[in-house]
Amino acid sequence: MRKRGHYDTYDSKVVRETLFPQKRTQFLSMPTYNKKNAEQVTTVLFDYLSGETGMKTESKTTELSWDDFAKLCKAAGCDVVKTQRLWKQTDKDNSGFLDRIEFFQFCARTDIYPTVAKMAVEVHTREVEMRKRRMAADELFDFLDKSKDNLLSWEEFQPLCKGAGCSASQAREGWNVADTDESGMLDRQEFRSFVVSNTVWPVMKKLHIELQNIKRRKITDVSNAIFSELKRVKNNKNEFFEDELSFEQFATLCKAAGATSEEKSKELFNMTDEDRSGSISRKEFVYFCGRSDVWPVMEKIHAHILRKKRQKEESAMKEEKK
Repeated sequence: MRKRGHYDTYDSKVVRETLFPQKRTQFLSMPTYNKKNAEQVTTVLFDYLSGETGMKTESKTTELSWDDFAKLCKAAGCDVVKTQRLWKQTDKDNSGFLDRIEFFQFCARTDIYPTVAKMAVEVHTREVEMRKRRMAADELFDFLDKSKDNLLSWEEFQPLCKGAGCSASQAREGWNVADTDESGMLDRQEFRSFVVSNTVWPVMKKLHIELQNIKRRKITDVSNAIFSELKRVKNNKNEFFEDELSFEQFATLCKAAGATSEEKSKELFNMTDEDRSGSISRKEFVYFCGRSDVWPVMEKIHAHILRKKRQKEESAMKEEKK
């Protein structure tokens, strides 16, 4: 006899196509019991468990082993006897593994859901925190990697230690911990593992905040310089607002950046003109320049502006000497 709230009536094909969406619900509190939340809870726990010890078959269908399931039950406070009983109830095809549908039916049980939902919230919270740490680690890595070879040398690693207030011996100790393969260089994964560790992260978090502040100041300086240059080169006498860019001025920048058509320039202009005023303010322009896909180009344009400015100053000095 089917239990109430036990979602085991769905067609398998439909379940596989609709369950476990890539975009998960952001768990801010304990999710209430319903089909959608049961799916999200299942996804979070299944991916977490299979990511640690899960197996992939030839068809690349991830499954949970007995060890994965036992780990979950142990965390929930189950003894071995109860865990074995739950396993037999859940592994309905007696394959020795649990696919996503079997695990979903287990998590959707009304007697199980409150426990797994609480665990999913905890797992999701840790995942979000680790994602933030990895992103911070990557930003620090890119900043330190002056040679842009996707590796950190000892010399490139030292500024990080200096910023953290480490002594020479502490810096060397940190390097030895991070360089797990003892290659004399740190790859991105080694550095990431070092930064996200609980012992190191509090200091790395402060350094990352400092790095972000440096980036913000640089983006503001570069965007203001380009903004002023666009106003100077494409000055429109009919303009009333000195701190705004017209489409014509913005299109000049797009052309220099490699935009191949007016339609593309208009698309970028409309994306940047967030208040739909028909012009781009300095604040909007700063946000535009700070975009990850735009910033490298803005740096090159800014460098070009500085070169032209130096050349002009050098020519003026030569004229004065004459």
